[in-house]
Amino acid sequence: MSVPAKLMLLLLLIFFLMIFGSLISILLAVPIYNSDIKTLIDLLGNPDTGNIDMIKYFQISQSLFLFVLPALIAAWLFSENTFHYLRADQKASTFTLLMVLLSIIMSIPLMNAMTLWNLKLDLPFWLDNVEEKIKDMEESAGRLTELFLASDSYGDLAVNLLMIGILPALGEEFLFRGILQRLFTEWTKNNHAAIILAAFLFSFIHFQFYGFIPRFLLGLYFGYLLVWSSSIWVPVTAHLINNGIAVIYYHFAKDPVGDTIMDKLGTNPGGNYALYLSVFLTSIFIGLIYLNEKHEKRSIV
Repeated sequence: MSVPAKLMLLLLLIFFLMIFGSLISILLAVPIYNSDIKTLIDLLGNPDTGNIDMIKYFQISQSLFLFVLPALIAAWLFSENTFHYLRADQKASTFTLLMVLLSIIMSIPLMNAMTLWNLKLDLPFWLDNVEEKIKDMEESAGRLTELFLASDSYGDLAVNLLMIGILPALGEEFLFRGILQRLFTEWTKNNHAAIILAAFLFSFIHFQFYGFIPRFLLGLYFGYLLVWSSSIWVPVTAHLINNGIAVIYYHFAKDPVGDTIMDKLGTNPGGNYALYLSVFLTSIFIGLIYLNEKHEKRSIV
């Protein structure tokens, strides 16, 4: 099967599972939440603290049917060994995982600076109507994120780690790095082009224009981690650490999302030493990952 045919099959698979998953989730939600379908749909369009548990249920279901299952089924269809195709049968270096942890932590000021710069981007004047709609979507997504992260108990924290940390790390990395990046490599015969294409789709699919650049940079990082290590578990771990830090931090933070000390690191318009240090240390840790994987004689670009 050609790469375009595989991509078309993957797209159809995602579309089918998205529709099937939505129907199954709604039908199961009726007895779980003792409600009718119309009421459930209305509540989904107006999330608040009163129905946040139900919103989380649908969010978890979406991760499973939109990312995890399509990736696993596609890997099964495209190969004779699902986990080998996804590079899930390769162990990750302990030293590499430690450097990944340090690089993610040290990159926080840098990513904050990129997010602030992204927020300042304006579309051309003839796209003013589009820009307004994008801003409305961003505000809605921001409010929903605040509702998700406003956890009061360790039970809420565990659900959030599953919903925002574990499932996206597995599903999105399996799909974008394990499947799409591999297909793009087969198509272009170039690892760099494949990483860029997968990172672009990874950021685009979140439909958040004002967070596109930092998410694209993360996608690039995850992509190179896979190529350097030949193990999907390295980008999965990086993704999990990135999302998990936010979930745990905001659980204990007293200030709302966007106003905490961590959110402001790297955004000082004056002497921004946190940003300079972030760039330097993040580069060092990424370089150490590259050198370690090269020493392990793995696939290097």
